[in-house]
Amino acid sequence: MKYALEKTTNTHILEAENIKVRYSVGSTQVLQIEGEGIVSHGEHGIIKTESKYVIKYVQQEFNPVTRIIENAFD
Repeated sequence: MKYALEKTTNTHILEAENIKVRYSVGSTQVLQIEGEGIVSHGEHGIIKTESKYVIKYVQQEFNPVTRIIENAFD
């Protein structure tokens, strides 16, 4: 099973036998996986999870042009 952690042109993908969203509020989610969890992110490489829980959040930063807090995607 595949789950997009960040839907941009450089997508982060979580792969595991099964993925369930256990908690979701705003830009934060707690995911429960079964089996080996692998997170891939293009040129940044691949990591293996060590827990059955994965926490996904979108970092937010102050944009000096718009003068507001916005989601920070790479």
